[in-house]
Amino acid sequence: MSAKAQSVALAELVEDMDLYPRHAVDNAHVRYLVDALEAGASLPPIVADRKSRRITDGWHRARAYKRLHGPTASVDVEFVDYKNQGAMVFDAVARNARHGRKLDAIDRTRSVLMLRSAGFKDGQIAGAISCNPDRIQKLSVKVASAPAAAGQNVPGTKQITLKRSVAHLEGARLNKSQAKAHATLPGTSFLLVARQLLLGLTEEMIDLEDERLVAQLCALRDELVATLPEHPREKE
Repeated sequence: MSAKAQSVALAELVEDMDLYPRHAVDNAHVRYLVDALEAGASLPPIVADRKSRRITDGWHRARAYKRLHGPTASVDVEFVDYKNQGAMVFDAVARNARHGRKLDAIDRTRSVLMLRSAGFKDGQIAGAISCNPDRIQKLSVKVASAPAAAGQNVPGTKQITLKRSVAHLEGARLNKSQAKAHATLPGTSFLLVARQLLLGLTEEMIDLEDERLVAQLCALRDELVATLPEHPREKE
């Protein structure tokens, strides 16, 4: 145990999305940490606000401990006495940017908007997320309006940070169904996804014995026929 840490029941800790710089908890990373714990690895203490018990660093670690040992288990926690909400947000972003699972593009955009809402200047924000100050403005504009949607909204706003695949929807208003779908969209462009799928099909590298995959491909085919405009070459 760290000299600054103390043993605390997991059930006492609070997960508050207003402090979480990531747009979602990565279950694959949680599973990785569970495997590491089962192999005897030691993880850094979870960090939390002493008064409110809200976690500022260690959501994945907390989820891993809970999955492995249950919510009544005790874990090492380092408590910090934050002077206000803004200080908690800043520390949460800075800690998550420095270690653990790397912040992806949407996480960094979310972090910028969270810190701006908390009153921090772009220079301070750049330091928190270890980013060139010139990138802050670019990171702050990829947003759309959306109803509350499974923790994706930037805390305190009706904005959602857009993934690269739907960056063209900047400034749009997403409905509830679209906001829900956004959570499962790829972080890469749909052009890349389409190219990969086409390559897999033309090179006969897709498992057509997989019934679930074939069903999805058939649904995709039907949607493409119904949605896409007639190709110019088909008119000739």
